[in-house]
Amino acid sequence: MEELTFTHRRLPGTTVVVARGELDAGTARNLEAFLAEVLHDGDDLVFDLAGLTFMDTSGLGVILAAGERTRRLGGTPRLAGLRGGPARVVALTGVASAIPVHDTVEDALVTVVAAVAS
Repeated sequence: MEELTFTHRRLPGTTVVVARGELDAGTARNLEAFLAEVLHDGDDLVFDLAGLTFMDTSGLGVILAAGERTRRLGGTPRLAGLRGGPARVVALTGVASAIPVHDTVEDALVTVVAAVAS
């Protein structure tokens, strides 16, 4: 099992959370606690998931909950960089209808800037 690691960077009005490794029932609570510390009210949230090698529905549940919290507080959540198994989980569950999915973090950030400009 590959350890889950995460970092974040704060841009004006946006928090980017980078997750690497396996996001599953055993690691989802760690991500949940991390998000509670780094999310800012009103910020957009971009999840950079390019480094995920595995994600199950418990991990996806944490991402969905963070997305709902982001919306409640005035921001927009986005997913970026999904590949392999994690992309399949998102596709099979229909999450893309609830949270926009972008090929890259850069693509997601372009939509953030465009939304602010309009």
